[in-house]
Amino acid sequence: MLNAAIIGCGEMGRIHAECIEKIDGIRNWAFCDLDLSRAESLRDRFHGALATQYVSEIFSQPAIEVVYITTQTNSHLSLTLAALQAGKHVLIEKPLAVSLTEAMQIHQAAEQSNKVVMVGMKFRFYALIQKARRLINNPFMVSVQVMDDPWPEHFWANDPVIGGGNVVSQGVHGSDLLCYLAGGDPRQVFASGANYHQPTGVIDNLAATFSFENGVSGSLVVGDTGQPPALGKFCVQMFGSEGSLLLTERLTRLAFHPKGKAENLEFHGEEDGFLQENRALIKSILENAPVPASTWDGYMAQAMIDAAIRSLKSKKVELVSE
Repeated sequence: MLNAAIIGCGEMGRIHAECIEKIDGIRNWAFCDLDLSRAESLRDRFHGALATQYVSEIFSQPAIEVVYITTQTNSHLSLTLAALQAGKHVLIEKPLAVSLTEAMQIHQAAEQSNKVVMVGMKFRFYALIQKARRLINNPFMVSVQVMDDPWPEHFWANDPVIGGGNVVSQGVHGSDLLCYLAGGDPRQVFASGANYHQPTGVIDNLAATFSFENGVSGSLVVGDTGQPPALGKFCVQMFGSEGSLLLTERLTRLAFHPKGKAENLEFHGEEDGFLQENRALIKSILENAPVPASTWDGYMAQAMIDAAIRSLKSKKVELVSE
């Protein structure tokens, strides 16, 4: 039985604690937050052994084997390095870090450790995303849209330093999914976008076209202008020799038009990404299975957003990763 500690007892910490409760082989053991009352609240709710304000208490506990980092993005680097030095397995909520440099530092530290380090890229684990990959095995084109309602000005993730804003914070979900569905490495991008309405000055809406090394063309639209009717916050389209498909309603409704057929097929699912990614984490630890959302995946998702922002500023095609 793995003992888990959650650092950061806000919404993400609570969601992961709820997932842990449903999974065999792991249990909620410790909770840490700068606001001790939040840590104590989750400890009491999930029958944990420890609540603390101090991350040093988490890292010094030999009973704790896996640490969930669900804190503000600008703390991810220091907490991940400390967790690995203490010999813990780690799940890091997305985005990996506030900058590409810090994301690479986390990746390098993970590579040098003998621990499982996974990034919380929940979209990969939706049942209908897996279904979409089976239906269109080798796509020609993939389009991903992540369009939210306007973020509050004082929301921490909207801060340029702490969270980077919507395009950085949520955009990595879209870029990772685009890369995952394209099935190859992104090479270059041309993007357009701006700071249209956020008083924080962050790039708040962006449209980008990526080319992949396997010949797939991909598009990414991300921002917080408002969730579009009918499509919802998350939307995916895929086109290939097998046909075309559309994923809507937060990736819970899939419509597939097989090539040469008159009728469409429709499938329905659930928002099961958080639960499935937690199951995958435990499998990686207990069965020494490959990490399905690695720090390299997290780095690449961030590199795609970084290159897109560089492109919109330069008004030129930019390489995704030098």
